[in-house]
Amino acid sequence: MAKKQYQPLSRIDEDEGKEKAFISGEDGSRKTTSCSAFAVCIAALLVSLAVNVLLLTDSTRICDTSRDSGKTKYSGITFDTMAPFHSYSDYWNPNISDEITDANWDAIDTNPMAISLHDDFAEQVGLGPSTRFPWDTERSIYYIKGFHDLHCLKLIRKAIVSKHNQDNRTFTLSHLFHCLDGLRQDVMCTADDTPMPALVAHHVGDGQLRKCRDWNKLTAWATRPDQQACHDFDDYREATNTLEVFGHCPQDSPYRPVMEAYFEYHGHKDPYEPKESDDRVVF
Repeated sequence: MAKKQYQPLSRIDEDEGKEKAFISGEDGSRKTTSCSAFAVCIAALLVSLAVNVLLLTDSTRICDTSRDSGKTKYSGITFDTMAPFHSYSDYWNPNISDEITDANWDAIDTNPMAISLHDDFAEQVGLGPSTRFPWDTERSIYYIKGFHDLHCLKLIRKAIVSKHNQDNRTFTLSHLFHCLDGLRQDVMCTADDTPMPALVAHHVGDGQLRKCRDWNKLTAWATRPDQQACHDFDDYREATNTLEVFGHCPQDSPYRPVMEAYFEYHGHKDPYEPKESDDRVVF
């Protein structure tokens, strides 16, 4: 019997063998299983990554909400001051004389209401154009709402007290209506939803702690030498020569030399000079 000779497989035979193995599922089954497992792992990894991103986003949103301090883009002050609400205070208390109460109200300084802001800053924070600041051509005059509201409260109170005391003080009725409507809009805009306890009549919310912005910080920002508008006026009188109320630059003001030069040349006028067109009523 002739001895059988074994020949090595040619490349063609080897390829045919692989093709048969692929068709029959031999050898490739392990590769298919391996690929499927890899795909499952990748899918699980992507799902896990997506879930973590969502959790991180939600966590950041919650943290941002809890850290919301009401920081303004203007002065940067925040609700960082705890202060109790009082039914009675130095500005209203039946046990304090009218003279003391009047003096306390009159002592509230609303002059920082007017502020001079540089054009670049105004544009940066989205403020519209305003009246030019007389002592710097790159600045305009703006009025801080908090101080303006206090001015309105002082004016309305003075009108009521004058009527009660039968004083012959005069007020501009349109100014009073302007103040009343401005305060109405501010109250409705704020929409304060704080529930106030009322255990005793006329003492609603007495002693309740509230988070407030620091008024002293606002005043410091408004009276910064470069922003101080040299503003000084009487809350209870109507200025007719308005340039005069901006003629009170303090010693450290960078605008004082320009202001002094102007008034040295042009002189001063009565800031409250009566005008025939004034809409005045006597209370």
